[in-house]
Amino acid sequence: MSRVAAALAGVAIACGPGPIVRNGAINQPVLASTEQDLEAVRGLRFTAPVPGRVLDAAGVAALIQSELDQEYHPGDLERLAAVYERLGLLPPGTNLRPLLEQLYGDQIAALYDPRTKTLALASGALDDRPMSIRVIGFVTGRDVLGEMLVSHELTHALQDQHFGLPTTSPPITNADGDRLIARRALLEGDATLASIAYVRGGDLDQATVLQVLEEVAGIPDELAARFPDMPEVIRTGLAFQYNQGTSFAAAAYLRGGWRAVDDAERDPPTSTEQVLHHQKYFVERDPPAKITLGGTDELERRGWTPIVEDTLGELDVRILVATAAPQSAAGVAAGWAGDRFRALAHGDDLAIVWLTVWDTPGDASEFAAALPPILPAAGIERRDTRVLVTIGAAAGTIAPRVWSRSTVRAS
Repeated sequence: MSRVAAALAGVAIACGPGPIVRNGAINQPVLASTEQDLEAVRGLRFTAPVPGRVLDAAGVAALIQSELDQEYHPGDLERLAAVYERLGLLPPGTNLRPLLEQLYGDQIAALYDPRTKTLALASGALDDRPMSIRVIGFVTGRDVLGEMLVSHELTHALQDQHFGLPTTSPPITNADGDRLIARRALLEGDATLASIAYVRGGDLDQATVLQVLEEVAGIPDELAARFPDMPEVIRTGLAFQYNQGTSFAAAAYLRGGWRAVDDAERDPPTSTEQVLHHQKYFVERDPPAKITLGGTDELERRGWTPIVEDTLGELDVRILVATAAPQSAAGVAAGWAGDRFRALAHGDDLAIVWLTVWDTPGDASEFAAALPPILPAAGIERRDTRVLVTIGAAAGTIAPRVWSRSTVRAS
């Protein structure tokens, strides 16, 4: 409610065209009006119409199932859960699919789908409005909350039409999750600012932007209160896209308005490090090191199969360190310069090699010293600015080969 109240501050009292959903369908005049006004505020024009539909609870559940099925191949979520458990980022026995269904089912009120180029609205979310919002609608004739939700998702449509949104994900054996979440953070931050500018009816001044940042800073605590049993890595990853994403988009906006946000959309951040530390994108660009893991071929010849390869990034390193040292986690993770891990399976056995790169030898030492309480059975070895972590007996046997056959280069 606090974020809605902040967004509504200063909304002009004027007669509006009515609710965004009428008689179970999208009110087309309201949708058209929202598109037109959003174009004027965001400074981008729609190049194609965005068809919309209204979904009931069963339709939303089916949409979530479809999204998960397209995002993950059969068995992917189980493999990811097993690997993230061994990395210390998920508790033992975590079943990811129902957790994601619960989280998305609770959060989805509207969704733009870049695969079908359509807009979907959840009727239940639009029906559940605070009294203050209903009063505003009665007085103004505007469905302010509905328009705000729709303008947010229509901003994603504009992003898709002008900059392109991904419609497929790479396989989990060659993923880049850190880059992906950084991209999503900018997309959500841009859409958050645009929806607030739309509701307010024009550009945002610095005071309003700062007020918005104060409000979105509370998202992690709100999610923690709402989902106390949700693993931190899942909950924080979602919050990051909105609070840190809005902060990043705001940094661009305050530097040069929507034109600067457009520039960032064309050349998005490549790591959560750049989103967390804006100067590493806007002032002195600091892309992550490119790491190519080698040395696991010996295990593969012995029947081990690569099942997951990805980059954790500064955000997940911060979450990991926080499991044992919450007060120092941000400081330890701040020296991150790149990482890459590969997990291999042989029956029920897992072997994980994780090579990290740090800004300085001191940063590397600090990270290596933080790991034993978190990963007590892991092998941990530092060489200059690099730290190699091996999990599982088989991984430990190939550590020298991983050191000698992996490459690290500047991006």
